[in-house]
Amino acid sequence: MLIHSFVPDSRANGPGLRAVVYVQGCSLNCRGCWNPGTHAFVGKERSPEQVARTIIAGASALDGVTFSGGEPMQQAHDLLVTLQTIRAAVPDLGIGIYSGYSPPELAAGRFQTRQFADQTERARLWQEIQSYLDFAVLGRYVEGRPGDLPLRSSTNQELRIFSSRYSATDFAPLEIEVQIWSDGLVQITGFPLLGIPA
Repeated sequence: MLIHSFVPDSRANGPGLRAVVYVQGCSLNCRGCWNPGTHAFVGKERSPEQVARTIIAGASALDGVTFSGGEPMQQAHDLLVTLQTIRAAVPDLGIGIYSGYSPPELAAGRFQTRQFADQTERARLWQEIQSYLDFAVLGRYVEGRPGDLPLRSSTNQELRIFSSRYSATDFAPLEIEVQIWSDGLVQITGFPLLGIPA
């Protein structure tokens, strides 16, 4: 699994305190994307089990984990194994993803993935992945449609809730976080607020 970066604790990417895994690689090229550095399919390759172990190691302090990117569904096989491993080890951890693909695209298997899979296999992969999710934010970012809906940067994106773990009221308004690490690294996560009417 190609990984761009990892945030061990965030409150801007879903309910409660969450780890965030940013995958590396996205071919959607949404205009104005906040994370263009995640588009190339190059970077740190880790096994799904390694990614899962990183989450599991810190899970006792977390409410959940969110997968973002890049485009998690373009690594659907690895994502599925990662989710299965996490859910088996920590069944109470909330799991969410961001995907630029729309619900109809995912349901029909109309998305690209690094590992070979035909359209029927991709549709099955989405069904399996969805069974491990508590929520997902789906749909491409559209630069000309800014909004202030919880977890959504543009008004066309949909927040889907797949389990009884969360309800719509658990999702806070858009936030941005700036973390400064001891080595001087500055990491920004959350949502760009530029263009949203005051």
